[in-house]
Amino acid sequence: IIFDMTFRIEILLIFISRKITTVISFNIESKVEEWSKIFDSKESDLRHSQFVIYPLFKGFSKDYPEKVICMHQAPERNIQKFVQANSEWIKSHKVDFSTMEEHLRNESVWDCK
Repeated sequence: IIFDMTFRIEILLIFISRKITTVISFNIESKVEEWSKIFDSKESDLRHSQFVIYPLFKGFSKDYPEKVICMHQAPERNIQKFVQANSEWIKSHKVDFSTMEEHLRNESVWDCK
């Protein structure tokens, strides 16, 4: 039996990575319903899973519906890697990167799921 050591190391790193809860706010240039369909799509799920990102919450401002808020949980730096790798795809969904703000909450526990 041939065992893929790269895969084993990757799995190990996932299990010992620190959890980071990230809240990202940004403006969209489309209706929130249109943006939400994309965020909830299978393609979006697949793209998030490639970076071990777990969406926890999405919402929008009652006063400014073009302002969206997303909360995710992921290993450190994976949100930034996701945005870099998927920037053109994200832009095509009318996300205004110039308004993007990231807020972090470091978890004091190790992710041992």
